Amino acid sequence: MKSAGADAKGILDYLRRNTGKKTQLRDVHNTLAKINRERRASTSDEQRTETLLREFCLISGNSACMFTNDGTSVIDVVCIQSARQKRLFRAFPEVILVDTTHCTNRNLYKVFSVMVTDVFGKGQYVHHSIFERETEANLLLSIGQFKKENPSWNNVRVIISDKDFNEKEVLAEAFPNARQLLCQFHVIARLRLKVGEVADVTIEKKQAVKASCHLMMKSQNALEYKKYKDTMLRLLGGNTSDPFYKYFQANWELCKDEIECGWGKLKQKVKREYTIDEMLATIIMLQEWSEGSYVKEFTALDTRQTPLQEDAVDPELSTLAVQLSPHAYRIVANQYRFAISDHAQYCIDTSTPGKALLRMEGVEEGERHVVNTQTFQCDCVFMQTLYYHAVM
Repeated sequence: MKSAGADAKGILDYLRRNTGKKTQLRDVHNTLAKINRERRASTSDEQRTETLLREFCLISGNSACMFTNDGTSVIDVVCIQSARQKRLFRAFPEVILVDTTHCTNRNLYKVFSVMVTDVFGKGQYVHHSIFERETEANLLLSIGQFKKENPSWNNVRVIISDKDFNEKEVLAEAFPNARQLLCQFHVIARLRLKVGEVADVTIEKKQAVKASCHLMMKSQNALEYKKYKDTMLRLLGGNTSDPFYKYFQANWELCKDEIECGWGKLKQKVKREYTIDEMLATIIMLQEWSEGSYVKEFTALDTRQTPLQEDAVDPELSTLAVQLSPHAYRIVANQYRFAISDHAQYCIDTSTPGKALLRMEGVEEGERHVVNTQTFQCDCVFMQTLYYHAVM
């Protein structure tokens, strides 16, 4: 079937129909990988990679490219993007997260990935590139290919990267309308929550442990990080068996310098002895599995929000509940409740040319806000009316 041009999903469907067994996609990929290993004795890494990419592009909407060094014939950059990844980026282009995973195979290639937040508030990959070296030239090739395949790149407004991402200047030039942020907030918030849940110390010491975690995330170097970590352990009574300390070691200590991969640590999925084509095949398999899980969740019967009892009496929220995902509904519902509450009574004075004065009713003079309507620009939908923009 593979020789006849069937892809992994087609083989999977055939096996399920004719055997009645619940064969998994990864089983098909493992079998195909075994067949490929038996055939690869007479071919080079570059030839096998090219064959793999051609097979990937046989699926409608998929795209891939490979850049090779003319002098050494070594693969510099490989870019892959599936049709579903393109659709997902087109739907949620405003905020992207970028990350590089180092030393993923025996040739020490780096995996550069772009992620967006889907309708459920979860991260989804929308682009993968493999670098021989993380240089400005290679990153430009990758981003150039990404922009070529995704015309909606102009809508990117925020780029989140970890503190070790080296080529922030390249991103700034490639996405001039986007701000760059460091992904630390969610790490700190999660650690503070876990301290309260599992740390086996007094309330006062829990507050001190939370402060230590915050300082660790803000550390400028390894010595400073170690100092605050030692402080945290001392506050836990030096007990390395404390539930929070064990949680910290297992989930954060090993990934303190990188954004965690959406599939778990990628290095746990890609074996160090893999060649570049084996690594690519694994990434493609994981991406197909992830896309299948997303489609299954999206089409499930319980993916629409049931309004809370107090929300059900409001026709606006009742309508929203059947149109939005739970993640989007929670965000919009909170904004809506505030907008109709007594705390959102605003007065807007536009009598002065070029200025709009906004103040909340019953608040002192010092709580006024002024917007220069001649110079202020915003392309968001709320700018259609100044009132809604000011409220949000």
